[in-house]
Amino acid sequence: MKTTSSKGIETLFSVLVRYPKTAVLLSLMLMVATLSQIPKLYKDTRSDAFLADDNPALLYRNKVKEQFGLADPIVIAVVNEGRQGIFEPATLKAIEQMTDAIIELENIDSDRVVSLSTENNITGTEDGMDVTPFFDPYPATQIDADRMRSAVNDFPLYLGTLVSESGKATMIVAEVLDETQVEATYQQVLEVATNAAESDALPDGVTVYVAGEGAIAGFMGSYIDADASRLNPLAGLVITIMIGLAFRRVSPAILGNVIIAASVLMTLSIMAASDVAFFVITNALPVILIGISVADAIHIYSHYFELQAANPEEDRRALVVKTMMEIWRPITLTSLTTIAGFLGLYFAAYMPPFKYFGLFTAVGVGVAWIYSLIFLPAAIAIVKPSASAQFVALHKSGKHDLFSRVMVVVGRISLAKPAITVALGAVIVLAGVKAATELTVDENRIDAFNHSEPIYQADQVINRFFDGTNNIDVVFETNENEGLFKPESLKAMDAFQQYALSLPNVEGATSIVDYLKQMNRSLNEGRASEYRLPDTKELAAQYFLIYSASAEPTDFEEEVDYDYRLANVRLTVNHGAFTTTKPVVEALQQYIDQHLASDELKATLSGRVSLNYHWIKDLGQSHFTGLFISLLLVWLVSSLLFRSVLAGFYTLIPVGGSILLVYSTMVLMDINLGIGTSMFASVAIGLGVDFAIHTIDRLRSLYQLHHQDLDKALIALYPSTGRALFFNFLAIACGFGVLISSKVVPLNNFGTIVVIAVTTSFIASMTFLPALIKLVRPSFITGKESTGKESTGKEHTGKENAGEKHSDNEQAADTGLATGVVRSLGFAVLTAGALSLFSVEKTWAQDENAIDTQTIVDRVNAVDEGEHQIRNMDMKLIDRKGKVRERNTQSFRKYFGDEKKTVLFYRSPTNVKGTSFLTFDYPNPDVDDDQWLYLPALRKVRRISASDRGDYFLGTDFTYEDIKQEGKLEETDYNYTLLGEAVIKDKYLGDRAAYHMEGTPKTTDIARELGYGRTEFWVDAEFWVVLKAEYWGIKGKPLKSLEVTDIRLVDGYVTRHEMNVDNHKTGHRTEFTFSQVDYQTQVKDNLFTKRSMIRGK
Repeated sequence: MKTTSSKGIETLFSVLVRYPKTAVLLSLMLMVATLSQIPKLYKDTRSDAFLADDNPALLYRNKVKEQFGLADPIVIAVVNEGRQGIFEPATLKAIEQMTDAIIELENIDSDRVVSLSTENNITGTEDGMDVTPFFDPYPATQIDADRMRSAVNDFPLYLGTLVSESGKATMIVAEVLDETQVEATYQQVLEVATNAAESDALPDGVTVYVAGEGAIAGFMGSYIDADASRLNPLAGLVITIMIGLAFRRVSPAILGNVIIAASVLMTLSIMAASDVAFFVITNALPVILIGISVADAIHIYSHYFELQAANPEEDRRALVVKTMMEIWRPITLTSLTTIAGFLGLYFAAYMPPFKYFGLFTAVGVGVAWIYSLIFLPAAIAIVKPSASAQFVALHKSGKHDLFSRVMVVVGRISLAKPAITVALGAVIVLAGVKAATELTVDENRIDAFNHSEPIYQADQVINRFFDGTNNIDVVFETNENEGLFKPESLKAMDAFQQYALSLPNVEGATSIVDYLKQMNRSLNEGRASEYRLPDTKELAAQYFLIYSASAEPTDFEEEVDYDYRLANVRLTVNHGAFTTTKPVVEALQQYIDQHLASDELKATLSGRVSLNYHWIKDLGQSHFTGLFISLLLVWLVSSLLFRSVLAGFYTLIPVGGSILLVYSTMVLMDINLGIGTSMFASVAIGLGVDFAIHTIDRLRSLYQLHHQDLDKALIALYPSTGRALFFNFLAIACGFGVLISSKVVPLNNFGTIVVIAVTTSFIASMTFLPALIKLVRPSFITGKESTGKESTGKEHTGKENAGEKHSDNEQAADTGLATGVVRSLGFAVLTAGALSLFSVEKTWAQDENAIDTQTIVDRVNAVDEGEHQIRNMDMKLIDRKGKVRERNTQSFRKYFGDEKKTVLFYRSPTNVKGTSFLTFDYPNPDVDDDQWLYLPALRKVRRISASDRGDYFLGTDFTYEDIKQEGKLEETDYNYTLLGEAVIKDKYLGDRAAYHMEGTPKTTDIARELGYGRTEFWVDAEFWVVLKAEYWGIKGKPLKSLEVTDIRLVDGYVTRHEMNVDNHKTGHRTEFTFSQVDYQTQVKDNLFTKRSMIRGK
């Protein structure tokens, strides 16, 4: 008598074969509908992906990244092994050209491109300090190149970081703006490097390399794509050949591939719909599912053809129902235990890629299981395949084919001396236990690439010539603004850097400490003995002020925050392997805990190396935890399905032994436990347990069929079930064997050890497990414990399976297996609208005598600014995060003929109070202006280098030319055009009629000198001053916006009281507010002297 559950299952299969086309069509429609989500799938090849979004280390690293604008860089190395090294004109010109080309790239932060052509040299002079570009003057001759070599060698900060100490190599470092676009950006940078390398202008012997963490992330995406496009079809081809060899029929191969497609593509679609990325290790998922998906089809076809050979006259559809009634149970058993194995990885893993790998592989196994039970029987009912003539002939003669004979030989050998077989297995287990204790956890991201890849070779070259490509960022934090200027803070940072440099593999350390030492040396006649930190807090603050006299306001963004409360020390390590960086990170942390944990000054580790340390350090623990959970879940599921605790343990014996053998192999082959290899255990359990499940389930049936004669049951196991398992093994082993050819090294290692594990599981299930069962005669086989109630599924062979039916007790066990899991997916559709913004200029009627361009220029330049002026100027410097620096000054200006002299006295804040700045502006553009800075902490006036017209004024967003022109329009620099008339709103004066003008530099050289490629401005039609201006850089990108407000007459002179500049490139803002403006009081000539600067008036 059949149970209700058994009847229901039989009804299901009967309906499927009665309406097969409907079942197949619905299955295919479901697959196609699911595939609509696959375009949403995206790759995530970042190292950060291996940490959860809420991981404290990642959160702090992102905070540091936001604070200091740090990003994983793409590094271009230029190597010249010639006698002059990179210091020869042609090579230096190529460096500048590559730098300019990279700055132009859309996704490159143009402010964060560092090379010899972008960096400034800080040098000492007899009476001051010069901050000038290394490329000024341009190195057109070998003499100029030699001068640059001397300058670089005299700047310790750049040796080993920007230029190799040998002078044979230099770097161009570029930071990426949007990391999601890093793959395309890497290809663009690679194209720049390739074009330079192939250029005739590059001397012979010069080689260009591209590496760095940004390059690794950029290349990894296309690398795994290329690998997958080769591996997945190859795995499918191998599987197809295996099925063809097994059954010598085309239809099993075709239908098997449909199930593979459903499992792989639907799983990836579900990932996409769930907004889960395709990680580096996800590349192994399709290959795994290809091997697993076809296993059920092999068993179904084997059983179907055996029944057909035994009953050639029986209706094919009836044979399909019989096949499914007797095979669905072992298929369900193996599918559930495989799912349990992969879920073990999901529950144990702490890294998102591993968790999702376990989860979605389990989903893929579930999809393959459902399609094997629903789609495949319906498709077989349509196709009605016939067993091969050879298969039928062998069946009728009672003989076995080659594969069956091989399995019979294996059975005879292992069962002849079962005690020896079991003893050999025990030795392997003991060796594996010992090897497990000797495993080494290690990971190096660059090792994911084949050693022949250019990016790997580039990394090796850079680590050979420079300090390294692996960074540790250490953030120092004080408890007050400008706390970093305190001598004790700077000395603590310096001591930390010296300690870090004493550690193995730490080759470089840079921070504001190094810049301050160089500035101190420069301001002390360049003496090498003065390469040390300033003695006072005030002096440190004033050094930064003097540097800002000719530097951009964002120059030190990567080293210090705007309040001088946080500073970053960047350490460079010459090797990225975990075994190398682990002792470094732990030693640094110990130093911090002992010396830098006070309220006044503390430090925190961050950066790429520290981040990698946090996700790799627990890899070993996660591996063994995942192993334990997978084994526990498989044991639990097996025990419930077999209704025997002991049977659950027996299913674990082959996979447990295989894992221990893999440990021994890994130790012998020097394969470390890393990203690719750490997840092998859960995969091996999920795959390998199938062999044990089929062996035990079949033996229980054969034991009853052979009238409880265990020896006969064991012998009968090998020709049929053994043959099917052999092809199951070949499909999985060959499918995973494809990974051995992978160019992604972790996948290569992963494929190797999984093949070893699966091979061992199969051999153990066919040798060790039957031998152990023969020796022990466990009750779950002999029926003493359950009296045969558990055994329901039977694989018929020859006359044994003719007319056999399930017993009522066997059918009762099906009730617990007739359940399914339904995953409901919700999709949200987002729509976006595009709005076009139009600026409408208000115009008014023009008379017959409309004003022309030249008239406007003349009237602007004719505005009288007075012979002399006294005013207070409050400066607010605001960074992109909204942090503010305030400077209060008083300025005096006077004309001496066409020569203008200006002196600026700082009144606050305290650390720069008493500092003064004196400039002599000469009308002749060919004559450099003179500039001096008085530093109260040094009690000396220092001459500073004459600034280029496009240099930024004292750390503001105004250039020296902006300040010098005072709103005038320089006709020798620009061609002006009247664009129209407009109304500009002024917050004090309301609507103002204005003329809309455009200025374009007359030559490219002028554009480069000024830093502007174009400007548009609006001139007040009453006061004839510029109300508003927009500036574009020389490459056509928006650069700055100027707003001038509160314009009024003071002493009869048109006076601007507020000027604000927003820098679109850096996010920085400058606000000038003028007060107590005085044109009447006489300004004495002696105010513009060094003595007056010292007196402060």
